Amino acid sequence: MVALWSAIFAVAVLLFLALHIFVMPKIFFRVRFRVQSPAGRGVKVVRESSGKSIVYDSDVKIRKYIPQYLISERNGKKQLVCRVNEHLAYLDYDIAIFDQFNTVTEILHVREAIAERGYTKPVDLPDHAAYAAVYLNEADGRTFRSRLTGRISGKCWAGYLFMCALIDILAVFAVRLCLANLFGGIYGENFLNAPASNATAWAIAAIVIALNAVLAPLAVRLRARKKGDRV
Repeated sequence: MVALWSAIFAVAVLLFLALHIFVMPKIFFRVRFRVQSPAGRGVKVVRESSGKSIVYDSDVKIRKYIPQYLISERNGKKQLVCRVNEHLAYLDYDIAIFDQFNTVTEILHVREAIAERGYTKPVDLPDHAAYAAVYLNEADGRTFRSRLTGRISGKCWAGYLFMCALIDILAVFAVRLCLANLFGGIYGENFLNAPASNATAWAIAAIVIALNAVLAPLAVRLRARKKGDRV
């Protein structure tokens, strides 16, 4: 019986961690981006044996700094390169990634000291990118009001917190049951039925729920910062 309850305890803990770290964020943390419309206009298609490239004119507001950008697809790899003013030394810009349904799926944030005169370094695009648009944030100290941000809807947050609260409660009582059978001995059943034990379990569950509600937004922001996004 000890081996059985130890196995159940281990499964409960692993399931709790997997749901919190992987499953629930995957389901509910869907970042939505507000981008009015693609900013570039395709002007030229270059076909090569290894793939093709499309040249886009940048939005009129930033054309002084980034006249054009190019999206290439060679050997299954997609990249974006900006042609910039030859006198520029530093750029801060966003790349909005659009899928085949013209929906923004993610934002790539790029800060770059221009090493090659007139061109930025290639930026790898995700495989699902059907189109990408460039939005300038800063050029040699001059800032622009085009910083793109994403948000997780209130419904997603509410759904996440509700489901995690149920998981937390079930996990606490599952662990309580396992511990009672592992260490309670002949007093295990009395421990489970004791009012103080139930009150303690609910208190622990409440603390775990509160901690999750506080730490989850911080984790989302930290993850976005590591990726270069803004949420």
